[in-house]
Formats: sequence, structure tokens, C-alpha cells
Amino acid sequence: MEEVVDKFTIRLSDKGMVILSAKKERLQFTATEALMLLDILKCEEQKLKQMAEEARPIPIQIKP
Repeated sequence: MEEVVDKFTIRLSDKGMVILSAKKERLQFTATEALMLLDILKCEEQKLKQMAEEARPIPIQIKP
């Protein structure tokens, strides 16, 4: 798995959501697209938590 070193900012607007990278790249989502992304992330939550636990650099537990 590739290590991510970029920082991101998530902003909500009156039209939806924008994710901005430190390099000024942006992903724009309508409100409907943002909700679809949220639904996908919720469905994958357990897998993402497991991946985060396995990748953690120090022995602390990630809690909900």
C-alpha cells in the first residue's frame, strides 16, 4: 500500500462538498455524490478500521 503524505481539507458549500489537497488540487462533489460517497465509506468502515490497525506505526488502538 502506498503511503499518503498529502494533507486534505474538506469543505461543505451550498452546492455540496469540496476536498482540497495541499497542492491545490480539488475534488468537487454535489450533495448527492457526497452522500453516495458517505454510504460507500460506511459500508467499508470495518475493513478500513482493520487496515488502519494493521498500518499503525505505534501500538495504540483506534476506537470508534
